[in-house]
Amino acid sequence: MIQIVMAGALLLLAVARVPAMTRNGKDTVFYAAVFEAGAMVLIDPDVYSTTDSLLGGVNLVKLINSILMVLGLWFLRAAVLNAISPDYGKRNVWVRRLPLLATVALQFLFFFLTGLLPSTATWGQYHYLLTAAFFSLMVIAFVGWSCGEIAWACIRFIPRMRKAFKVGFSMVGLGCLISVYTAVSMADEVLRSSDLFPVLGSRSFKSQPFAVYELFAIVLVGVGLTIPAVAGRAARKKHKARIQEMIESVEPIRNRVLKGARMDRLLETDANASEQDRLHRMIVEIWDAELAAGTGATVLTERERSYLLSLETDLDLERSS
Repeated sequence: MIQIVMAGALLLLAVARVPAMTRNGKDTVFYAAVFEAGAMVLIDPDVYSTTDSLLGGVNLVKLINSILMVLGLWFLRAAVLNAISPDYGKRNVWVRRLPLLATVALQFLFFFLTGLLPSTATWGQYHYLLTAAFFSLMVIAFVGWSCGEIAWACIRFIPRMRKAFKVGFSMVGLGCLISVYTAVSMADEVLRSSDLFPVLGSRSFKSQPFAVYELFAIVLVGVGLTIPAVAGRAARKKHKARIQEMIESVEPIRNRVLKGARMDRLLETDANASEQDRLHRMIVEIWDAELAAGTGATVLTERERSYLLSLETDLDLERSS
């Protein structure tokens, strides 16, 4: 049941990212949430047994679940590193993809080398088989590596962030640290149960609440990623209102100074221009009219001139003649 709760939390994150998905046409956090939600649903014992029986009862759902988990973490890692690490985007795209491709390829290899074993709710019972143990360790290693890199990036770049981003990515980093601890604990359990390293001793059957750790991590990462998104929407809304207010102030000046101007002094209208581009266009047309007035003449008052110059400074607009 806890897996369904985790899936629900991830789907809430996906819903929260729909505006970004709609605005940009893609969103790696949305992809991450959807893939991880799919993995959480499939790992639920009832869903697992029912779905796997439909696929022949040979644990194919385990392979699908593991690949979904790896893809989800890949998109999460890409989303966070793209957002906070200035060097991530400079890496060669195939170098960036190599860990993902290698992990998926090795998952297929170890799964089919293990053989199509009878469906079981606990893959761990097959860890006495070397290839089954390596299959589990590949997924766990990818989880630990992805979450570890995210946590390290958060630790490095959080001090440079603004308040909302600092709070959000602190939660993301903490959630990923919990995931790293969970991955290490799970790897220890696999190694003990498989007798790969006898020096570790036999497996302790004291149950660890891995699902609870994962739930905490998912909640922290989900809320942490939502906080900057909400803050960003508020900032964009405020910026849009500010630009609209500037347009309302500049438009009467533009209409007055361009009254009776020749049409070749006006810029071509762009119906798809943003509000900020419209404002920029108006300011350029006003300066054109000022230049056209000739030396010693002016169409602007000192107050209007100062106001336009302050707008250009605020918006970092370049004067164009």
